[in-house]
Amino acid sequence: MAIDTTSHTVLVTGAGGVLGGDLVHAWRDRPTVGLRHAELDITDPDACRRALERHAPAAVVNCAAHADLDFCETHRDEAMRVNAEGPRRLAEACAAAGAQLVHLSTDYVFDGTKPDPYVEDDEPTPVSVYSESKAAGERAVLEVAPHNLVVRVAWIFGFNDRSFPRTVLKRAQRMPTVSVIGDQLGSPTYSLDIAEAITRLLEAGATGLVHFTSEGLCTRFDMTRRVFERLGLGADRVRAIASSELPWVAPRPAKLELSKARYIRLTGAPVRTWQEALDDYLAADPACTALAHAAGG
Repeated sequence: MAIDTTSHTVLVTGAGGVLGGDLVHAWRDRPTVGLRHAELDITDPDACRRALERHAPAAVVNCAAHADLDFCETHRDEAMRVNAEGPRRLAEACAAAGAQLVHLSTDYVFDGTKPDPYVEDDEPTPVSVYSESKAAGERAVLEVAPHNLVVRVAWIFGFNDRSFPRTVLKRAQRMPTVSVIGDQLGSPTYSLDIAEAITRLLEAGATGLVHFTSEGLCTRFDMTRRVFERLGLGADRVRAIASSELPWVAPRPAKLELSKARYIRLTGAPVRTWQEALDDYLAADPACTALAHAAGG
């Protein structure tokens, strides 16, 4: 069923996170309710039921998750509780209330060994506890109600102090050269583009699995160089390092690309490149400008 987000309430869980907070802000002129973890623990079925009864949303967008890969790798039970059981409890509450659940997932459900972009019909091949827990959450959401929607995204950046562009700019204030991973490929995706994509998918009545990321691949090194170039810091202040140089616990795929063909087919909307999205973000985020100025830009 198509949902008009201009007239129907949308509830966003995990509203204190990078994506959740930006979705609430993007939809501030629409009937939107954002709940942080302190206001709604999605692993608590009674709390989920009460939230749905109180706000009566037509759709719930779930951004609540444990997204720290190394934390998940060393805290398996907690990762599964939040990333797998939590979405199931929320899906059950949505089903009882007659609301559609839009669950945000990740490209990390795949191992990155496929030479072509992954499509929605590809079987997940998780390589870490985080990716295993997210794959389990996807299955749970669609098992409870096939009309739910799971949107896989990647490398989210937005208006939050934990956002990657702000993080590297803060490093530039402390050191003349910033070292960034240069051997992993992904698709940086702007939070406001995700907000627009979810709106289009809801209005199109989309269900099941859909991939949405920016178009194109790059490394974190490539992304950081573009941030520094655009903000006047100079790309020569960025140094590429190998992922093996970092003390990571959880394995990370070397290359992940998701096909956007189904999204384009459902919505009729184009997908812009990560460079276009990043440039728009940098122009819109005064925090990035201020951080760059403090770093000598």
